[in-house]
Amino acid sequence: MPRPNALLLAPLLLPLAAHAGPNDTAPEGRRVAIVVGVSSYEKLPADLQLDTPRTEAARVAAALEQSAGFNEVRLLTDASATTGNIQAILAEELSKEVLWKDLFLFYFVGHGVGGDFGDPRLLLYDSDPEALDTTSLSVKEFAASLQKWVPASRYVVVTDAAHEQSLNGLVLLGPTGNDWPVIGQQSFMISSAAPRQAAQAGVFSKSFIEGLSGQADANGDGVITGSEVNTFLILAVPNATGGRQLPTVQSKYDPGIEIVDRRKPDGTVAEGPKLPTHRVDKAKFILPTGSGQKVQCRETQPYACDPSCYLFDVLAGPCSVWATVDGKDYEATVDVLTRGLYRCELKDQALGCISPAP
Repeated sequence: MPRPNALLLAPLLLPLAAHAGPNDTAPEGRRVAIVVGVSSYEKLPADLQLDTPRTEAARVAAALEQSAGFNEVRLLTDASATTGNIQAILAEELSKEVLWKDLFLFYFVGHGVGGDFGDPRLLLYDSDPEALDTTSLSVKEFAASLQKWVPASRYVVVTDAAHEQSLNGLVLLGPTGNDWPVIGQQSFMISSAAPRQAAQAGVFSKSFIEGLSGQADANGDGVITGSEVNTFLILAVPNATGGRQLPTVQSKYDPGIEIVDRRKPDGTVAEGPKLPTHRVDKAKFILPTGSGQKVQCRETQPYACDPSCYLFDVLAGPCSVWATVDGKDYEATVDVLTRGLYRCELKDQALGCISPAP
């Protein structure tokens, strides 16, 4: 008899903004990020749609928020990840929020073009193959926008945009770290692969998350610098890909740029991730058929789930699910992160958790 399963669906997550309170602002400045993941492209053919970027971006956003000490993270996926939307956030929002002492990080996973002929661009949800000059995000234009609208002193740009396919004869290779100019007083730009090298899905984002969550902190001082991130990634990614993928860093980056600071006010290093502060607009739970099925998320009361239910506008993080099947009680804790992304901690091995398709 097959084991009962608990299935979590967390559909479309609106762009998130996790705002720190006034007492959370570090003296050296805040850390602000935009994380972009594009799996679905409105104007690209079916064979160029991607499976993993949306989920990878959600994982990166969660790691920045939970483990890397970022004060504000905006997650833009698929239809929300348009050129116009990104430019509007820079010009209309971050221009008023980011200060000179802050760090700004931009992470992109999806398609890119032009990396093989000197005009590297990132393709967004609404990028049109017939009008890439106006509907894609070029390195040159984006760097200028950052300098104009985001007055930070530290900039970090991370791109995972190198795929084996082609678009109208253009190889889908986006920018490498060396394609980015030095921006601001300190900058660190890195790409998932070397020039003319395709990236393997999910490998770079996994290593990036592990690095910023503490593994890149080579000297254990709680501060993760650009040099430490670079060293960690150029070892971890080739190791995971059998040497077929090598991240490439900006040639003149500042090795001492402090990307992550996990130190507490007393100088000790923070232990473990904090709970996320963003909200998920809708989560669907499907529990095993039985009795007493219920689910409870953060800031909610236990809710009957017989055998399925929706919860709306819940805080990301742990949700408890219960079910009684054939007279036996089962319990599991599910961490809701975003659409199609969760972690499951089993309290009883008879209650399984399975992942839906993205």
